[in-house]
Amino acid sequence: MESNMELQILHAIQGIHQEWLTEILRFFTTMGESGLVWIVIAIVLTCIPKTRKCGLTMMIAMAVTYLVGNLFLKNVIARPRPCAVDTGVTLKIPFPSEYSFPSGHTSNGFAGAVTIFSYYRKAGILSLLVAAIIAFSRLYFFVHYPTDILGGMVLGTLDAVLAVYIVKRLEDRVDVKTISDNDKTGHK
Repeated sequence: MESNMELQILHAIQGIHQEWLTEILRFFTTMGESGLVWIVIAIVLTCIPKTRKCGLTMMIAMAVTYLVGNLFLKNVIARPRPCAVDTGVTLKIPFPSEYSFPSGHTSNGFAGAVTIFSYYRKAGILSLLVAAIIAFSRLYFFVHYPTDILGGMVLGTLDAVLAVYIVKRLEDRVDVKTISDNDKTGHK
């Protein structure tokens, strides 16, 4: 399943390593650990009445991403990480314990960022940039293949779109019920 081309891309990325870049990307990869930054953002958004819907939608998207990506796909596909296949590269972060496909950092990032983008364009663009940097950091640290990142981007994006759709449908049903109830009681 591991392609020579993917390993060549990862080795090329190893060629751009600089200490300052390593420290910046270590910050981003740590921020993306277990979806931590996105969970915190979702909680904060949920606590603010004006942004509550976006926060709750993010939680739905990330929950689906975790269930489908981390609990199901990773274990069914069981793809070894590049650092397990090519042990000649010295890791600058701890060796991840889970399988490689799809990238959980990336799928959580895109689930969160695409959800934010669906509600708030400007904040969404910044969120997508952060998600992309986190995704790149996983290649930089030799713990994911490019297709793991691509799979994570697709999974997170689809889960965000699905969550936004579900919340919109639920909202429409509540609005229809409220209108119907008001018609029955004579209230406007």
